[in-house]
Amino acid sequence: MPRNQLIVQLPITASTSLDTLLHVEETLVQAFSQNSFAEVDGHDIGQGRFNIFIYPTGTWGPVLERVYAFLKLRGVLKEALVVKRLKTSEKYVVVWPAQFKGTFEL
Repeated sequence: MPRNQLIVQLPITASTSLDTLLHVEETLVQAFSQNSFAEVDGHDIGQGRFNIFIYPTGTWGPVLERVYAFLKLRGVLKEALVVKRLKTSEKYVVVWPAQFKGTFEL
């Protein structure tokens, strides 16, 4: 059964530390282990991108608020793309940054 999904995408460059990216993922795991807003379901790496997959258990608002706060805490919010995929479609919608004009790709 399809579920709503949130994807946090961070760029990988020559100076990117894999440990830093994994630490961001672990921070998000901890952010949602204290409540039942969402479940972090791993990551993938490819095409110069690090993707973290999150499945909200309820409404988007509390999940997005926590994701933004914890990405800011880890100092990666400015580089991050945050994308929703609605269970009713396969369409990706970039929700952060608000003025994003590019094309999202996994």
